[in-house]
Amino acid sequence: MNERTKHFLREKFKEYYLEYPIQLPPEFERREWGFVLFDALPKIVMYRHKAFLSRMEVLEYLRSMAPAHAFSSVAYYEHPEAGTMVDKNWYGSDLIFDLDADHLPDAPESYPAMLARVKNETMRLLDFLTDDFGFSEELLDVVFSGGRGYHVHVRDPTVQTLGSAERREIVDYVSGTGLVVKSIPGGESGGWGTKFNRWVVGYLQGLHDRDDAMKILQKFDGIGTVKAKALINAGNDTNIELIRNGDTVFLKDIPESFWNELKLQAVSELGASVDEPVTGDIKRLIRLPTSLHGGSSMRVVPLTLETIKVFDPLKDAVVFSDKEISVAAEMPAACDLRGNHFEIAEGANTVPEYAGVYLMCRGAVEYVGKV
Repeated sequence: MNERTKHFLREKFKEYYLEYPIQLPPEFERREWGFVLFDALPKIVMYRHKAFLSRMEVLEYLRSMAPAHAFSSVAYYEHPEAGTMVDKNWYGSDLIFDLDADHLPDAPESYPAMLARVKNETMRLLDFLTDDFGFSEELLDVVFSGGRGYHVHVRDPTVQTLGSAERREIVDYVSGTGLVVKSIPGGESGGWGTKFNRWVVGYLQGLHDRDDAMKILQKFDGIGTVKAKALINAGNDTNIELIRNGDTVFLKDIPESFWNELKLQAVSELGASVDEPVTGDIKRLIRLPTSLHGGSSMRVVPLTLETIKVFDPLKDAVVFSDKEISVAAEMPAACDLRGNHFEIAEGANTVPEYAGVYLMCRGAVEYVGKV
């Protein structure tokens, strides 16, 4: 990224911070702040140990410095501006979950597909937080990160003093790590027991209606013709009702290895893939909602449990105009924004500002000028 491009991006980010409303986290005065400025890019140099005593101080900093990235701590401190973590005097942290496409197993290659996949993972996590843990929707903040995923902030006072080990246990639970299933739990057992019961019910009902069910089941170790027929028969209406109620005596001869295989399938479909180190770090800096992401130019968008369902980051997080600008590329590049696909050829190109700024932040093009 050359100096001309950095200057252009700083000015565009400054315009944003002058025009758009900025949302500050609760008790922002007790949080440590950190920023990455355009000057040092592509190196990431974090300027941290900052604190602000008023909303106006925060706004003045964002508008004057126009940082590429803005963060605040998940932690609350007595002295957030102190230069060492010990001197800050920690007294609590929000519970944070980071869901990023980088951490998904078998993540799809295209950016739109990655965003769709990680959104689905986020929806699963929210189900765990509201159904299994009983957190109130009012104490959950859902945020599109501006990059390749979502952050979920749990601001319930009951979790603020949890240590790193307890937070990692929560990650293990929502991801299904270490889950032990020896048979089918009752449908009213709660937690993973209920989830697994419902999943197995759906699985067995699906097998009951398939012509190739015998062939599918006999691929499992320990499942021969007799046991396969028993499992297929388990999918009829009468037996399914028994399974829902936790009565599985008629399946007592099915080997434990079979249920373990189903457990792995269920966990992959029901569990949430979250970044464990982020949740376990009680002094983490997390991206500021309503700020801009310097690696994409997209807005870090605050959402709710309802608005995330219809949220499209490639449309709804794009903030810059469609005025045309000129950019130069050393090699071909492409992007999809606002329902449009852009193919960038080597050399000079004319593109809408929103696409040009995005590609500049990605390091794919340099700024040439206005058209």
